[in-house]
Amino acid sequence: MNTSNYLRFLFVLLGCTYGTLAVAQQVSFSPTRIYFKGNPGETVSEVITIANTSNQPYEFVVSLADWQRDSLGKKIYVPMNTLPHSNAQYMQLSGTSLRLDPGVQKTFTVSMRIPEAPMTQHIASNSMLFFTQTNAQASNATSNTGIGVKVSMELGIQLFYTPYQADSGNLNFLSFMMQEKQLAVKYENTGDVNKDGFVRFELTNKQTGEERKLQPVPIAIMPHNQQWVYGTIPADLTQGDYLAVAILDVGNNADLKVAEKNIHVQ
Repeated sequence: MNTSNYLRFLFVLLGCTYGTLAVAQQVSFSPTRIYFKGNPGETVSEVITIANTSNQPYEFVVSLADWQRDSLGKKIYVPMNTLPHSNAQYMQLSGTSLRLDPGVQKTFTVSMRIPEAPMTQHIASNSMLFFTQTNAQASNATSNTGIGVKVSMELGIQLFYTPYQADSGNLNFLSFMMQEKQLAVKYENTGDVNKDGFVRFELTNKQTGEERKLQPVPIAIMPHNQQWVYGTIPADLTQGDYLAVAILDVGNNADLKVAEKNIHVQ
């Protein structure tokens, strides 16, 4: 029996992550999101570039899964072809495993056969392509029992398909409230496409005019979905009455959506 402890890190893309993901500066994957477009019946291919800059080999098994987001935007994974907005059944992979020797760069091809009929009307579909490491690497860390730890990684590449007929829709505020030391807003995506952006919170003291801007909160929301976003009120904020402002910013020259609420901070 192997007595080594195994520590498994799950590297899954956040909703607003683009470009290249480098894992511990050793293995890089690019791009981290793929958007397929094409005519019904057409097969469209995209290439992922994977590079190993370490001095040790990496071996991965490749698989597909379905995913969706909960009311807070967190990803939830289920077996492929489970969800109504899944496009996993239309994906073709160039392999089910991948080995990267030290200093080697390889490409991995993902192809999608565009369905003859629109999936779920004109709504965008998705799936997740997982690269799961099968040869766990020894880590410098040790467990509390003194036994060596091995680290395994798993990376998810988001695969999207957006029909040409998809309606972009809008993001709209539905609710704005204060819960203890947090500002909470509920918003919706009325469109057929996935949307990314930020919610920005600002506080203005109604007596002094002092303004405080909170750290922008990244958001990612699926079509025809609703989510809650929270902003923490600074602990050093002066007691008093404030005008709280929430701003929905999705870029791409889209109109900013603004919600306001009068609050009292004790």
